[in-house]
Amino acid sequence: MSTRRNIAAALLGLPALAIAEKAEKARAVPPFSETAARIISYTLYAEARGEPFKGKMAVASVIQTRARRADSSFVEICLKDKQFSCWNELEAVPEFYISGEGIQQRDMQARSDCYGIAWVLMTSDREWDHLTHFYNPAKSSPFWADDLKGRQTIGRHVFGYID
Repeated sequence: MSTRRNIAAALLGLPALAIAEKAEKARAVPPFSETAARIISYTLYAEARGEPFKGKMAVASVIQTRARRADSSFVEICLKDKQFSCWNELEAVPEFYISGEGIQQRDMQARSDCYGIAWVLMTSDREWDHLTHFYNPAKSSPFWADDLKGRQTIGRHVFGYID
């Protein structure tokens, strides 16, 4: 069992994820399920909550492209080690995300946007923008940043792809 996913299950109040943890892989989470939607939604929210809608969609594109290239589920991609910083730093989950207490209007809108995008991602046949990577240049300078092609800035993040 992954300790990281156990912590995520406890923090996010996802009992279905805790049950799924008994399986060997994240593939145990049905690809079109409430649990999958919550995991994808939280990933989008944590990575891009302060970004415009287009930025949230770009993060979803990264999830989709990585899943397609790895022949993996969206959940596997979201929970894979060192792919999305929100799952590497679970202690940084805001309390209002878990309890709802003190949540601001902008965060409610961001959660709503992310949840809707998660369901569209899971149920649509549309191939999005083929983005594979993104980063916030104010917070990091990843070693692969110079190799990023199709570079575009959306909000505070730089997106692109690496073949």
